[in-house]
Amino acid sequence: MDKLKAMTIFNAVVEEGTMTAAAKRLGIANSVVSKNLNELEAWLGRKLIYRSTRRLNLSLEGKAYYEKIKHIVVAVESLEQPDSVENIELTGVIKITAPVIIGKRLCEYVLPHFHTEFPGIHLDLLLSDDFNDMIEEGIDIALRISKLPDSNFIAKKVGKQTIRLVTSLSYVEQFGAPLDFGSLNRHVCIVDNSIANAKRWGFTNTEGGINSVHIDGPMAVNDAECAVILCEAGVGIAQVPEMFVNESIRQGRLIELLPECALEFDISILYHQKSTGSPMIKSVIEYLVAHIDTQHFL
Repeated sequence: MDKLKAMTIFNAVVEEGTMTAAAKRLGIANSVVSKNLNELEAWLGRKLIYRSTRRLNLSLEGKAYYEKIKHIVVAVESLEQPDSVENIELTGVIKITAPVIIGKRLCEYVLPHFHTEFPGIHLDLLLSDDFNDMIEEGIDIALRISKLPDSNFIAKKVGKQTIRLVTSLSYVEQFGAPLDFGSLNRHVCIVDNSIANAKRWGFTNTEGGINSVHIDGPMAVNDAECAVILCEAGVGIAQVPEMFVNESIRQGRLIELLPECALEFDISILYHQKSTGSPMIKSVIEYLVAHIDTQHFL
């Protein structure tokens, strides 16, 4: 048994989620994947993966083994790549996902000159406010206002976003303003279902920590811009990233509530550890880091 080959195949199966996808990624037959997994389990004397007709599940031993070998596989793959991408013709498709509003800012400020610099790279930009499963959907790079999802991903910070609590002056005149986050349950809150835990709004407490409160309301949307429109119409209160509301606040259509409690999150470029050896993905990430300006999101 080629131990390094078997580890590489096991690593690919874990990251892709199925043996078929792993075989496609590695350019080998399904039978080769199955054979190497069986030999690896026999050599280790333990079950790594429980197989079913619908999906694969890692055993506890499989999870522990993956954590041990994933860095080895990435390191070996990186040795097979050139140290420099200079004078290499970069060709292929890179799939990028981003929230709709960040994608619009990329198209406006960042991407117009990309094709001139990298004529051989085709960008497939998927705009969605849902947190796509990067591995399952074959996404190479994601831009997110969030924390690192798990240890398999690398994050490069390219900006910050304050999450602002906003409403209109007409709402405050009619219903008053919340004195603290704990009183939000007595107000009309607009729920944005495009984010995780949409009915838990977070805030910074007086000790600098983070707390959250449960909110609800008579109206829910799945788009932050719609929540802002409803706020401007005096319907209620919403909590959204500042890029959606800064202009409305400057023009007086919205007012910020409890600014001293506002949370701040990083805007990050996320990519999988297995991508570190790809000159094409590396070049796209370096281009984005160099051309994205925090001012683009204010």
